[in-house]
Amino acid sequence: MIESATYDIAVSFAEEERAVAGEVAEACRQRGLTVLEGTDLPEAQVRFLVPFVSTVDDLLAQNGDEHVLPVLTGEVPSPPHVTYLRADEGLVDALVSRVEAAETAGRDRVSVADVVAPAPAPTPTPTQPETPLLRALAEQFAAASPELTKRGLAGTVHLGDTTVAVRVERSGDTVYALQVEGDETVNFVVLGGTAELFPTLCQRIEDMLR
Repeated sequence: MIESATYDIAVSFAEEERAVAGEVAEACRQRGLTVLEGTDLPEAQVRFLVPFVSTVDDLLAQNGDEHVLPVLTGEVPSPPHVTYLRADEGLVDALVSRVEAAETAGRDRVSVADVVAPAPAPTPTPTQPETPLLRALAEQFAAASPELTKRGLAGTVHLGDTTVAVRVERSGDTVYALQVEGDETVNFVVLGGTAELFPTLCQRIEDMLR
């Protein structure tokens, strides 16, 4: 019986992304990471799958698994409603940082098959169309997200039919999470840092929803 191989990252790419992905894979190896190029070893155990994508549609097709770090090589979406990495000079540093953080936290590896398999389609449920108020709230959060980088944080915003979800991360770990449901419910989750500004923020959101 052949034991499953283990890697820090598995890089996947379309043919047009092969050159860029290959350069990044080699640079990661030079930094000490173990890299699997391609996903043809479904039993291999990896810390992260790193798919290179060129369009926002391809980016949205990723399943949002915590073990998936998509890299966008094309035009940046605006506003950025999804989490992704950029194919720029800081990419290798970001990948090394994520792997080191996962090792420090003792996170388990997962099989390539688990992270490349398409997620099952959710059962359709009746929903109300998104309201202009929710969209306006999401756009305000998205516009403010770039300011977080000055404090070493990263913010993502997701706009659903009846919800706005905001997540603030530091080194890949969630620090704050906020979810606004419909026109009346505001939920906060504070996992680290300080929450001293949250009462004011909560009151502003509730005032807007009235």
